[in-house]
Amino acid sequence: MISIELTLYSLGIAGLYLAVVTALVELGGRALKITRGLPPGLLEPTGFVWHLFNFAMEFLFFVGIPTFAYNFFQVILPLSGVRPGLAAALVAFTLGAVPVVMGLSARIKLPMLYVLYFLFGLLLKLSGALAIIGYLYSL
Repeated sequence: MISIELTLYSLGIAGLYLAVVTALVELGGRALKITRGLPPGLLEPTGFVWHLFNFAMEFLFFVGIPTFAYNFFQVILPLSGVRPGLAAALVAFTLGAVPVVMGLSARIKLPMLYVLYFLFGLLLKLSGALAIIGYLYSL
């Protein structure tokens, strides 16, 4: 049975986590100056609209789709808890983000600090959001 209340809690709490971690990763990247060494024309100028659009995309892929997937698969498979959430995050990260980013970094000369920090931020956001969603579905 799909629970609307549980879905809203998952979207809200995991979305709040995503917003906080996104802000911290952005501030950490500025403090570490990870964009140093990148050509000026390679980076898009970041403003409020860029941050809002970026958050909306991350919310959709890191929180929205996993929440509805947990809702759907909860009836079929008993996959709830922090461990399955972290396992799903590692699988998604390993099969989705890592090959694309590493392939891109092999074709475009990106500083390794930038690539690793970007991957670390993705892993932190994805694993935290899916752990929260998995935990909430175990209650």
